[in-house]
Amino acid sequence: MQNMIDKARNGFSGIHIIGVDLGAPEGDYSAELTLMLNSARNDERANRAEVFAARLEAIACFITKNELTGVEAAEALRTEADRIRNEVGEIH
Repeated sequence: MQNMIDKARNGFSGIHIIGVDLGAPEGDYSAELTLMLNSARNDERANRAEVFAARLEAIACFITKNELTGVEAAEALRTEADRIRNEVGEIH
């Protein structure tokens, strides 16, 4: 039985498994890991939203400063959308 617990604790490949320690009195850590991951995701979403809002503000200033027509403003937005798509492609 102890051998099975040791294998479960260290993973069957010998690598320690994160989240569950069957031999520890505390037991399952997956709830804490889930909370940490959700917190990190929420922080990243907030950061990305801030960057996006700042970029929209910059585009609005560009449109106003250059007194662009509606068609020109739409084209500026399309250009920015393409830039964002390319940036995402470079990340992945």
